[in-house]
Amino acid sequence: MTETVLQKERRPGERREKLPLVLEILPGQAGEGLVVVYDPGTYEHLPLKELVDDALHRQNLSIEEQVILEDINRQLQGGKLLFRGREIKGGALEGAVIEETEAGEKYLYVPIRAIKPQEGGFGRPAGASRFI
Repeated sequence: MTETVLQKERRPGERREKLPLVLEILPGQAGEGLVVVYDPGTYEHLPLKELVDDALHRQNLSIEEQVILEDINRQLQGGKLLFRGREIKGGALEGAVIEETEAGEKYLYVPIRAIKPQEGGFGRPAGASRFI
């Protein structure tokens, strides 16, 4: 009698590659932010909030990075950190997008925005009725 061994069929994309994680914290609506690269195996078990806190407390920043960090801290005075329009929570891999460098190297990208609520605008004059 022949014994049959069943093996699971591997689907394309089912096996996750271990990729570096690029975390970018952008101040307000800026196009460039503070970029931190995490090697594969160093971030998977950590909450996203912890990675962001680590990035914001890094030392030995270049002058350009210091200016960006000052902008981020200014936005955080009365503001908050957002990932895809929501407050950051969960793991680093949740919502990360696979991108590729010009050289063809893949990495995971997580953009975080430091957003301060808009100031000013058109408010109701004192004593004005809500219903007109």
